Amino acid sequence: MPASWFSAENRLRSAFVALAGPSFEIRESADADGAVRLMLIGELDIAVADGVEERLRAHRADGTPVRLDLSQLDFIDSSGVRAIVLGLKHARSGGVELDVDTRVSSTVARMIEIMGIGPQLWPGDKPPAGS
Repeated sequence: MPASWFSAENRLRSAFVALAGPSFEIRESADADGAVRLMLIGELDIAVADGVEERLRAHRADGTPVRLDLSQLDFIDSSGVRAIVLGLKHARSGGVELDVDTRVSSTVARMIEIMGIGPQLWPGDKPPAGS
């Protein structure tokens, strides 16, 4: 990621990426610690999961630390969970930082609980309750 991305002006601005219509979007911004925050908004399902995987792959190729924000997801299906879990697996095996913010929507918290993937998302931490 170019150094200019982390300027004060760019930290206040977020990049908007729309995938497969108005029901899902990714907002990209820089956190204070230099990580790129990918806020996933709306419905993460099979129609858009490949786009999420591609966005994570692009940041991984750049070596950019990423923080996934799932607090604004209204829906997530198994393909969305798969995209996140695969992204984590590839980042960890490649030595690239990818974290999932512990603040998640209640819908996401329920899916995490049902699928039992909290330890994969937050190794060593107790999975959060939904907000």
